[in-house]
Amino acid sequence: MLGLLSAKTRLSKRLVSIALSEGYQITSDAIKLLEKTQNPVDTLIKIIHTSSKENKLQKRKVIDSELVSASLEIPKEQQPTAIPQERSEEEIYRRLIDPHYEILFSWPGDYKIDGEINEFMQYFKSKYYKLRRIIEHRRQGYIPIVELAHIQNGSEAFFIGMVMEKKENEKAIILQCDDLSGYTRVIIPKKDEKLMREAEDILPDQVLGFKVRKLDNGSYVASEIHFPEVDSIRRANSNVELKHEVYACLISDVHVGSKKFRRDLFERFLDWLARSRDGVAKRVKYLVINGDFVDGIGVYPRQEKELETADVEEQFREGAKLLAEIPDEVEIILCPGNHEPVRKSLPQPPIGGKYRNILNKARRINFGTNPSTIILHGRRLIVYHGQGLEEVIEYSQNISYSILDKKIDEALVKLMRSRHLAPCYGGNTQVMPLPEDPLVIEETPDLLHTGHTHTATALNYKGVYLINSGTWQDQTDYQKNLGINPTVGTAILVELSKMKISIMHFT
Repeated sequence: MLGLLSAKTRLSKRLVSIALSEGYQITSDAIKLLEKTQNPVDTLIKIIHTSSKENKLQKRKVIDSELVSASLEIPKEQQPTAIPQERSEEEIYRRLIDPHYEILFSWPGDYKIDGEINEFMQYFKSKYYKLRRIIEHRRQGYIPIVELAHIQNGSEAFFIGMVMEKKENEKAIILQCDDLSGYTRVIIPKKDEKLMREAEDILPDQVLGFKVRKLDNGSYVASEIHFPEVDSIRRANSNVELKHEVYACLISDVHVGSKKFRRDLFERFLDWLARSRDGVAKRVKYLVINGDFVDGIGVYPRQEKELETADVEEQFREGAKLLAEIPDEVEIILCPGNHEPVRKSLPQPPIGGKYRNILNKARRINFGTNPSTIILHGRRLIVYHGQGLEEVIEYSQNISYSILDKKIDEALVKLMRSRHLAPCYGGNTQVMPLPEDPLVIEETPDLLHTGHTHTATALNYKGVYLINSGTWQDQTDYQKNLGINPTVGTAILVELSKMKISIMHFT
């Protein structure tokens, strides 16, 4: 009895998830009617697509029992006769895998700001307090900056501050830090080699903990730096019990519409996913596309010279044809990047409007924000296109675009140590000053999936898998000027029960 109730609850949640991913609400009465059909999920998808074409859902935005009833009233003589098709053992296997996923949206896509100073103050307060709580989780006893003035010369104290400025001279790195009570200057002497290695990783606007000693002249010398960091070795190394071996395939930066788009490699990937006899391919239940699916228009200087298709709608139509080749049993999750026609500032809303409709006419897509947190069979994935990596690269002395193929791991580790997806504010990466900072990594994930840099990698950092899924676009002139050597034709495979990670090359 409990098993039946559990299955019914999962089906109900699945129907709600499908409706929400398409931008609609669904009533409980509608769900009850759908549950009585032979295939509730397929029936709901058909109702959504048919009703959208007939404009039945334009105003109501709600799928109710009336709409479901009307859609199900089809004379038997008009119902198409199903033609049995032979399926391979592996295709049957993929259909047996019960989809178990949840997309958590980071912030409402239609949220508006006024650009007032108090909005920025509230944003930075939220960022500070969220990261302070993470640091305090490992240690207590931090005092406000204003209280540092009251400790005796030679005494030590702990405080947490946001780095406002970082300077360097022959003898030390000097930080200007503040909190809500005041500000202070912290000296990190270069003769302390271990501490200097930590200090080199410090970025502007990071929130850090410090152990300092007060000098006779009123200055404070650091002896410890506490990054928000990852909580030691965590559960990504443990197994999740699944009835079947289930894979997620992670890709990004397809750039449909660009002259540099490697259609030949992408079609090779689609052939593997849809038509290959490879047993692993048939166990791929999820395809996550992490931004820049299309190339867009006006994203970087002189982009128009490298466009095969200068119409964004046409780019989506071409992309839709490609995605239509993917078997229906594979759940596609598509999040935007900086090339998609959505708001550029983070967090970015899901792809919507006419572009969503173009894709949905080809096959059903699940749309996420940038960033999104996605739960796949109990595994927690942060899917983030990766715009904030630009500032990490810019402010890191030992990382540059020309050597990014060798240094991308370090950039991802710095992002994870910051516990923030865009740690540096005010650079190329636009961030909305929201009341709550959604870019703080409050709960440590099993996996962080990024794109944007076009450089593929996969590493395990303290039990968190850090992924960049490369690209399907050859080097553009803009990338050539930056010195970027892209990793073209790559997909990341994640086996969800044991978290086995592999990079597949389709070159």
